Amino acid sequence: MSKPLLEVRGLTKFFPIKQGFFNRTYGYVRAVDGVHFQVSTGETLGIVGESGCGKSTTGRSIIRLIEPTAGEVLFEGKDLVKLPNEVMRRMRKDIQIIFQDPYASLNPRKTIRQILLEPLHVHQVGTKAERIQNIEEMIEIVGLKKEHLDRYPHDFSGGQRQRIGIARALIVKPKLIIADEAVSALDVSIQAQILNLLKDLKKKLNLTVIFISHDLSVIKHTCDRVAVMYLGKIVEIADKQELFRNPCHPYTKALLSALPVADPLVKRARIILKGDLPSPTNPPSGCSFHTRCEYAKDICKSIAPTLTEIYAGQLVSCHFVQEGNDHIALHEDTWRKEVKHEL
Repeated sequence: MSKPLLEVRGLTKFFPIKQGFFNRTYGYVRAVDGVHFQVSTGETLGIVGESGCGKSTTGRSIIRLIEPTAGEVLFEGKDLVKLPNEVMRRMRKDIQIIFQDPYASLNPRKTIRQILLEPLHVHQVGTKAERIQNIEEMIEIVGLKKEHLDRYPHDFSGGQRQRIGIARALIVKPKLIIADEAVSALDVSIQAQILNLLKDLKKKLNLTVIFISHDLSVIKHTCDRVAVMYLGKIVEIADKQELFRNPCHPYTKALLSALPVADPLVKRARIILKGDLPSPTNPPSGCSFHTRCEYAKDICKSIAPTLTEIYAGQLVSCHFVQEGNDHIALHEDTWRKEVKHEL
């Protein structure tokens, strides 16, 4: 088996909570709490979870737009966390990010030509003539025209601005793209166009992608494997088809039960989670999900489970799975329950 392009080990990011005249730290927001995963060359890994679970912080910590508190981020064997700032700046030629808000991420004072030329200049890619040729080719690859290059970001729609953001990320020919909620700010019809564009570019340019989203339908359409996050931790990782066919973690099952079914004759049993999402400033002891899980036992309250491979390529963080309990079978009955209604 070939070595992964990216390997994340124990990635952690705590934000200090400061208060008082002396600005003292009296607590931490545990945004990302010991995340592990791998991404192979040419693969698209989806990271999904509800708002506030740490998805975007994970993506930004990988590229060190946010400095991690602890952990390792191995890109082609190099630990990005330990690199000096100047070396990390050069490494960003190989790792680029597409931001959620296509307007806020573009400089309103610069033309599209200047925006696309900037990364080529920063990373010293090509001669002046080659840079001009590159941006003219890239703007057409993402579905815009050469005459758009001399306009400003406010002259474009949201979908067009996101295409420009994609072009800026791809212009330096990176090996890894982190798409941070890249379509969540767009209309549904425009979302489909951008997602199809990303899939086409992935094949054409042999890209490796980490796709961060809270939208399960987007993840299903785009990704090869899926990592499910809850309260700063990954609770399940699996191949996309296997995850949607046979989710094993109770939180994953609850998420997927909320997906609408296109067939009006089919009614899927809905799993309603009890309680509210705990605060990341004071997460529960043991398993972070035990306060909302109907299968929680005493061990869940005191000991945190680890990601364990229960099927080939499917890792789950749950004591019931580890101990061979009947938890999977019990939830399988609920998950599979679909009732046909006659009109």
